[in-house]
Amino acid sequence: MVGTDRGARPDFEAYAAARRPDLVRLGVLLGHPAGHAAVLADRALVRAQRSWRRRREEHDPDAGLRDLLLEERRAAVAAGEAWWRSPWAEEQASLPASLRADLDRLPVDARARLAWAALGRSDVDLLDATDPGLLASVTTAVPGLPVAPPTGAVPPRRRGPVLRVAALVAAVVMVGGLVTVLQPDPPTSDPSTTEPALGPVAITALDSSEPVSWYADGRIRIKEVGQAEVSGVVALADVFGYVVYVHEGGDVVRLGPDGERVLLGRADPGAGLVAAEPAQQVAWVAEDGRTLEVANVLEVEVVARLETVLPGDEDALEDASAELPRLVRFAAPELVFVDAAGEHQWHTRTGSVSTVVSDPDQGDLVDVVGVTQLRQVGRESIQVRQLLGTPVVRLGEGGEISPLQRFVLTRSGEGGTGVRVFAVGSGEEVDSGVTRNDVVLDARFVSPARITFLLADRAAVPGASEAGRSSATGPLEIRTCEVRAAGCVIHWEGGGLADSGAVLAR
Repeated sequence: MVGTDRGARPDFEAYAAARRPDLVRLGVLLGHPAGHAAVLADRALVRAQRSWRRRREEHDPDAGLRDLLLEERRAAVAAGEAWWRSPWAEEQASLPASLRADLDRLPVDARARLAWAALGRSDVDLLDATDPGLLASVTTAVPGLPVAPPTGAVPPRRRGPVLRVAALVAAVVMVGGLVTVLQPDPPTSDPSTTEPALGPVAITALDSSEPVSWYADGRIRIKEVGQAEVSGVVALADVFGYVVYVHEGGDVVRLGPDGERVLLGRADPGAGLVAAEPAQQVAWVAEDGRTLEVANVLEVEVVARLETVLPGDEDALEDASAELPRLVRFAAPELVFVDAAGEHQWHTRTGSVSTVVSDPDQGDLVDVVGVTQLRQVGRESIQVRQLLGTPVVRLGEGGEISPLQRFVLTRSGEGGTGVRVFAVGSGEEVDSGVTRNDVVLDARFVSPARITFLLADRAAVPGASEAGRSSATGPLEIRTCEVRAAGCVIHWEGGGLADSGAVLAR
């Protein structure tokens, strides 16, 4: 395996470093405080970097950069973004009151052209009916305009037509490079998509023996603690007495045993969550769909961030079919993930990324522990590979490798609702504690030879002829089984919605 460290784009970095001050000043001249203007400027630069190969060959790339800032401004206004909640924002505008009043009389586009000319980025002769006195006043004011430092802001995912490309794919790009390990500003969120009324929730104490937390039917069961009423959870993880969950709106939230909730960041809700509990860390794909973030759960801070766009990939970013990052396994400080460029191992402390462009015949990487890999080699064929030994292929889809690499579990059975377990090395199927007819909503190894299952009543699950029917209320069950021994313990039984939204903490 040959590793390659990702580098930055020197040509774009030089351009961005030269243009960013005036791009921020443009935002100020459009009436924004310097902090707001810096957010707009950094978002525009992120978008410029994505298509840099094309933009650098344009007749006037500066004009394109100005238009990107205007697009970001219009999109922010249309989305109703709460600028005043930004940690980079000042309370007062940065322009003198008299000059601001004169500029406010101009349409936004005319104001932008005037400002860009005063900044020396366009030809004054191109301005239409510009007041020479106003142009002179703006030009005089330019040297005194504040330039806020880099904010780390990226274009948020928007579903409207203004930022169609940004809603499909995004990548965090700062002037400093493509791989960054940092201590960033506190995360902010868009109130239109965050979980409503994020605050403490009541914890109901329960006599519970589950070895793992879980979610179903609008409630989170925290192992050894109790139950909290929280809706819209799509993924969760256990970390030292806390549950970290991803809300369907994108919030990444730490829920404590006392019911306190703290926002850790914003994620692509469809990309899941992985935890490295010994390191007290969780990782997710950010809401831009391209950036990986790692947070220390106990300290409530993002400690590492990786921009997954390789040099030369910018044009491919506009392809909606491009594969977004998929998290595979987090054994801190190493995070394994897969994207369109192949399989990667990111050292979250040093920032180095080892990349292998996979042979398509190897199949898609599903899980990796030590020298054991689980790969999907066909629609219903799973392969167990080891560094030494012959690969073993079995019927299955997706799955997980146990600690100590003794067993693998994979989905099978009717409609993929069953689970089969195989011994690593020999490929022998072993008793899992569930049958082919059991409806397994989720399953995970909780020790080298024990699996916890979240099960549903088959009668409560819509059948093939009942497409569109909501899942009925029926019994749910949490069961832990010893592999091969066929001995199981039922931790909990009760009512709930028997649907795929029920998940175990990872």
